[in-house]
Amino acid sequence: MTDDDAFQLLAMALDPVAPPASTRVRLMAAIEGPARYLRFCAKLSSHFDLPEAKMRDLLMRIDEPSTWKRGIAPIEGSYNFRPGPALAPLHGGFVRLLSGAGFPLHRHRDRELTFVLSGRLQDDAGKPFEPGSVIEMAPGSIHALSVTGDAPALLAILSGGIEMLGE
Repeated sequence: MTDDDAFQLLAMALDPVAPPASTRVRLMAAIEGPARYLRFCAKLSSHFDLPEAKMRDLLMRIDEPSTWKRGIAPIEGSYNFRPGPALAPLHGGFVRLLSGAGFPLHRHRDRELTFVLSGRLQDDAGKPFEPGSVIEMAPGSIHALSVTGDAPALLAILSGGIEMLGE
């Protein structure tokens, strides 16, 4: 018998116990508040060449309206930040795309990295991306993205120049 088998048997033998109210409050705050993105902190820190403490601060401010600039469709808004020095002159930021929105076909002049924090995307080849997925595009590459499902998408993006292409 494996440890997993033993834990499953134990779980089935025990009566469920509701957690204390304070535990439920903390859990719901973690699920619904900015801390919900902290699970991605180490990966984002690495991708954006930033110390984890700096990335944690950025993520903890993600729900503050004052950090966001209104966007132009299909971008609902953006929250810009400077990536680490190894990535100059690229730009970093969080971007919200509305549900059903598409980002049209474009060519990258520089490297681009898109990290999905929430929502679901699909590229023009039909490849799906969900939270935790990383989309890396080399200079000269071409693609389009669309938000699938009913939820908007929240992305962390590292990018340089792009050229919009005809549809």
